[in-house]
Amino acid sequence: MDKTDWKDKSIQRSKEIKFLKKKIKELTISRDEWKIKSISHKSRADKLAMELKKMKIKLNEIITTLLL
Repeated sequence: MDKTDWKDKSIQRSKEIKFLKKKIKELTISRDEWKIKSISHKSRADKLAMELKKMKIKLNEIITTLLL
């Protein structure tokens, strides 16, 4: 009975390790996908912020020329 006990524990632990490795792999893939999305959203937001800044400068130039 003692021999089967360690064998059962070993089999169970092997299954747990296999499950955890699979979970780590899935989480790594998910993290990488979210990282890519985050970077693309940030670059898009930066681009839009730059365009907005340029528009504000243009509007200020137009307003300044109209007031003079």
